[in-house]
Amino acid sequence: MPSRRPDEIVIREPLPADHLEIAALIETLIPRYLARELTAEGVALVRENAVAGIVGARLGGLKLPLWSPARVAVADRRVVGFGAVRDDTHITQLHVAEGWQGRGIGHHLVKALIEAIKHRDPTTHTVTLSASSAGFTAYLRMGFQPIGPRFNWRGIIAQPMEIRVGDLI
Repeated sequence: MPSRRPDEIVIREPLPADHLEIAALIETLIPRYLARELTAEGVALVRENAVAGIVGARLGGLKLPLWSPARVAVADRRVVGFGAVRDDTHITQLHVAEGWQGRGIGHHLVKALIEAIKHRDPTTHTVTLSASSAGFTAYLRMGFQPIGPRFNWRGIIAQPMEIRVGDLI
């Protein structure tokens, strides 16, 4: 097997052993990035959903996983990024560890998620997401466009966005 550079990123489906790392990744991002525009209720909701058992159940512990498809970005056997889809075409989770941001990992995760969506349903034309202010500019660079006004759902403030499947930059 060829050796890999320590900073080489591999995008793959999450394994059951990844659930703890995914939960920890989400938890570490709450204070600095996710909490920027979250109310106390929103922070509590994100924390509640970042528990390893909840992550595991949503990724595969159920017969029909809530977060599917999902992908992780792995560097040197560590999960450094995570993305997941719900409702067939809505990217509901996209997280990249602080020390790994700015390297295109989020873009690669989005690309892999869109490919998985297209594989599941080749007739899919658009993919949506709800962007936090922290990720808004990155999504614009990828080709996503705002659709409708910003909203507040249970303390989570976000901008709905969409992209036509073939338009990812």
